[in-house]
Amino acid sequence: MVKEVNFEDVKRDVIHAFTNGCMCSESVITIANKHWDLGMGDDIMAIATGFPFGFGDGGNVCGAVAAATMSLGKVFGRVIPGDPSYEKCTSLVRELNDDVIAKFGSALCPDLLEGYEFATPVRKEHCTEIVVAVLESFARIMERECGVHVCW
Repeated sequence: MVKEVNFEDVKRDVIHAFTNGCMCSESVITIANKHWDLGMGDDIMAIATGFPFGFGDGGNVCGAVAAATMSLGKVFGRVIPGDPSYEKCTSLVRELNDDVIAKFGSALCPDLLEGYEFATPVRKEHCTEIVVAVLESFARIMERECGVHVCW
């Protein structure tokens, strides 16, 4: 893991990824992995591919939130069944989820997209704002919990 992250670089890269062919979940997890050096392989994009549009257009959680959840799991999750470390991980995921809800009113994709025509630039701009906000919450958690200095 890195010691410092420049959030303007993170923001630029995630916007570029999201507006150039990556979906929300793919963008968030690949950029988190790149900038925080989380140690996930190149196949992480493939793992995240099914999460956009509320889990495969299933009306569930936002794909960007799901990707940040996976990223937090990589850092704070457990690898031994029964290990109580899951409590910290789930608490941090709850914090990230609450941050999204506080800013956008929900963390569910259909709620976030209510009133937006899907295939429009306005919807894409709205989702870009969400993707950036999700990574901002992730950055704040990583700064506080791991000591990764974030240059804002």
